[in-house]
Amino acid sequence: MNVIEKLQEKIQQEKETKGRAIVFWYDAQAQVSIDELSQQLMGVEVRCLTDKNFFQLKVELEFQRATDSFLIYSDLPRPDDKNNIMLDILSYSTEFKADETAILSETLHVSDQVLRPMMEKYPSFFNSKERKRKLYKVLPEQANETQFEISMMAVLTKASVSDVRVISRQILSSDLQFEDNEFVKSIKRNYSLDRTLEIVGRYFGVSLGNLNQPFKELINVLIYQHFKQKANFIVEEWERRWTSSSPNVCSLFIEEWLQQSDADILEKHIKEWEKSFHVREKLGTQDISNFTLTDTFPVSDALIIEKCIDELLHQTIQGEERLSLITQRLQTHWGSKGKLRALYKTIFEAIRMETLKTVVHRIHQKNDFYKNYAESLYEIDQAYRHFMNHFTRLDSKEMLEEVANRLTNWYENEYLGRLSGEMNFKLEDGYVPKIMPQRTFFSEKIQPILDKEQTRVFVIISDALRYEAGYELHDHLTKRENGSSSIQPMASSYPTYTQLGMASLLPHRQLEVDDKNGVLADGQSTKGMDNRRKILQTVESQTEVLKLKQLLDMKTSEAEQLLRGKRLVYLYHDHIDALGDSAKSERETYGAVHQVIQDLQFAIDRLSRLQAKRVFITADHGFLFQFKQIEEHGKIPAVDGKVLDGSRRFAIGHDLSAPEGAIKLAEHQTSLKNAEVVLAKSLNRFKTGGGLQFIHGGALPQEAVVPLIDYRRIEKAQPVDIAVAMINKVITNYRVLVSLYQEQSITDEYTSRQVRAAFYQGDERISNEVELVFDLKGENKERNRQVEFSLIEKHFKIGEKCKLRIDTVTKKGKETCLEEEFVLRLYEALY
Repeated sequence: MNVIEKLQEKIQQEKETKGRAIVFWYDAQAQVSIDELSQQLMGVEVRCLTDKNFFQLKVELEFQRATDSFLIYSDLPRPDDKNNIMLDILSYSTEFKADETAILSETLHVSDQVLRPMMEKYPSFFNSKERKRKLYKVLPEQANETQFEISMMAVLTKASVSDVRVISRQILSSDLQFEDNEFVKSIKRNYSLDRTLEIVGRYFGVSLGNLNQPFKELINVLIYQHFKQKANFIVEEWERRWTSSSPNVCSLFIEEWLQQSDADILEKHIKEWEKSFHVREKLGTQDISNFTLTDTFPVSDALIIEKCIDELLHQTIQGEERLSLITQRLQTHWGSKGKLRALYKTIFEAIRMETLKTVVHRIHQKNDFYKNYAESLYEIDQAYRHFMNHFTRLDSKEMLEEVANRLTNWYENEYLGRLSGEMNFKLEDGYVPKIMPQRTFFSEKIQPILDKEQTRVFVIISDALRYEAGYELHDHLTKRENGSSSIQPMASSYPTYTQLGMASLLPHRQLEVDDKNGVLADGQSTKGMDNRRKILQTVESQTEVLKLKQLLDMKTSEAEQLLRGKRLVYLYHDHIDALGDSAKSERETYGAVHQVIQDLQFAIDRLSRLQAKRVFITADHGFLFQFKQIEEHGKIPAVDGKVLDGSRRFAIGHDLSAPEGAIKLAEHQTSLKNAEVVLAKSLNRFKTGGGLQFIHGGALPQEAVVPLIDYRRIEKAQPVDIAVAMINKVITNYRVLVSLYQEQSITDEYTSRQVRAAFYQGDERISNEVELVFDLKGENKERNRQVEFSLIEKHFKIGEKCKLRIDTVTKKGKETCLEEEFVLRLYEALY
């Protein structure tokens, strides 16, 4: 199709859509004459536009011949809008473009004044149809010269968008050596390396033009500025070499890159920087308080870890301060990864144990011994379990070997020693716990619900789930949006072993034992699920009993069918005891506890989907675990007499003798009515079969205090609301302090909200991103928090606006929670 045919088509389109055609053609290449146009275009008035006839043309077009069609022709380039005397008419008519440049200009939605100089200056770029196609995808509409050049750079570096940050990341992700960087080669061939360095350097506030390896120098500046922003000291040598007039821009670039899928490339650059410029030596001369906020180099975490270990060994640790520091470091890029994360978690529990050592002094408080344990002492067992679970999984245990030995010695000799000594005294004194006895569980908790409500009740009995592990589970359950959890301690029946514990949790008036059927509830055997089902069905006919795993493995339709019409469901779960009771696997006990806590959370999820509104979680007994080899003096002779049942910690039977290191319980201390009970005192084990390190059956609170969790499914709690607590939302400095207010206190109705907050203009982030969890309780004044943001250094017009955007972090991603408009008045940007 020739140019005249294209023009005729354009005119016809205008007539069909507007009723008349007014078409402008700025034909700078003078492809046709005005006479030729007049001859070939029928039904259209052809006029040549000059600087002398424009007024007459306007009169004809708008008044005298307002329904006729015109072609307004000029053999000059289209003037810019400021100098275009026909702009008003052009704005509601159309323009015809015939040469390649003009057509490309129309395709790209960019003016001739921008495109033509680019095509003349960089002809090789436009020799490729593929490059022009990609340019169309990334070029903003009506781009100016700088935006056009950045878009060309984006095409040549395979950047997904026309953004200096993305382009720079593409270049820096390739080889930093000029001669080997494919993107640099492409820029040299098809654009301009000098102009690229000028644009990139200006954005980051760095002069790159006269450097041998500018991109290598740029990464040095970026990494240093990211470090400098949060460091409390200056290294003069670094400051001289890697300055920037836009440090916040540099820092934000590194922060964003570390969040991308290609962060491993930056990590490599950072580790090389750390090694090349001796970061360890420089930081080693500083107090760690000067770099506790920095998150650029992994060596910062290594030095903090070494400092904490040293303080632990020298007993100089400031517990709360260091726990807060580690919590913060676990949120950083390096601190949340691999070996550093594992070390931090291990050290956290070691420090926690140090802070809890004073709790031992509460052993002799006048309140009930088991109650004291459930109020505070259990935390020591919890911290030690966490510590040893993390420690035994470390790749390099050498760093913490001495700390582990010290803590284990203190835990087993000082803590357990004092606890067992107190327990011995109380047993000899006829001790009966004052907390709720396990044998009343059914009558006190389950029967009233069956009598007064129509609610279906689930009871999960997790074998050997001791109180401290139950409390951890309770902590997790309290954070659920659609549930409410409460916990209380129960005293497991003596001796604390599975047969008796399971029987105690069933409805009964009396418990007995015989040598064939084990523990009997009102004369009926409690062994196995079939017998337990029969006992429960005497109280509630619509009862189901099965293993928890069986229910969890069912399809939803199968589970619903099984549970239809049921009022009471007993679910049995056995993982801790199954591992611990075997000498081959008992060293995996603490890992098993961790797994059980996860299993039970999953079980609550599944039961909630099955519309369970009331779930009790408890245990038959707890356990005691010691990592150290059991010495001979801790092993005592087996019990003599007619032993019906027994293990390392107890014996049940008739005419029993209690060897030295053991005690025979008084009749009122056990719920078994027709048998004698002998318990091993302190940490002793009888010389019988079974594991030595994992034990239960005795009266120590770790064995005998079990959790009773009452979980209720409620209407989904609402996340707390957040507000910006500032009347004057004006930004006058690149460092912005924002006051955020949590509108509700955490309750059953309101749950915590995890957010990410940053300042934006449109879709462009112009500040660092801060991650926060709003989980505060208390009065209004206690629910305020100050948050600092750093804006990127660019010129913001006075009165220009931006938004603080706060996004809620959910399992599915991010959802906008709040947007608050701020006015920018950075007067110093004028100077």
